[in-house]
Amino acid sequence: MNKNSLIVAQNIGYKINENKLFHNISFDIKHGEALHIKGRNGSGKSTLIRIILGITEPVKGTLENKSTKEICYLGHKNALKTYLTLDDNINLMQLTNCDMLKSYLDKLELNKYRDVTVSNLSFGQQKKLALLRVFLNNSDLIILDEPFVGLDDGAHTVLTSFLNNELDNNKSLVFTSHIPCNINSKILEIPK
Repeated sequence: MNKNSLIVAQNIGYKINENKLFHNISFDIKHGEALHIKGRNGSGKSTLIRIILGITEPVKGTLENKSTKEICYLGHKNALKTYLTLDDNINLMQLTNCDMLKSYLDKLELNKYRDVTVSNLSFGQQKKLALLRVFLNNSDLIILDEPFVGLDDGAHTVLTSFLNNELDNNKSLVFTSHIPCNINSKILEIPK
């Protein structure tokens, strides 16, 4: 294994019952690199992310994660309390004292919705709120499952710029996306 590698996967395989979801997947990610996991619906992209996160065990192969900080993860569900306000969710996510909070609330056009119940926000506004965890992270590894879904062009640009800046700052990124994005990434195509 390269000493600069943050994650190394060797011959990872996973099956559901007796059906192979994927097999013999190998990759490594160094500091400052991005891995874009691609594949058709049902090919196992989210499962592979859960394996990288240590939530799911592969049935075959090995995965070593040398991240020394908490991993910043956002799945395809936003994990918000929809019965609370936007500000209440920010408090629950423990983001209130983050230096850049106000800046990102402005960039994502969320300031005027701070006292609005999240269930009354559009899907795109809820996605922006969930992404605050990513924008205000303090990790060396960011893992995102379909982060661009539901974003308007402005928010798409803000997220793309942010992620490229994180890569320039030597953080690593693993993501899935069906939506084209301008992030310099290694591509891992999961066949189906």
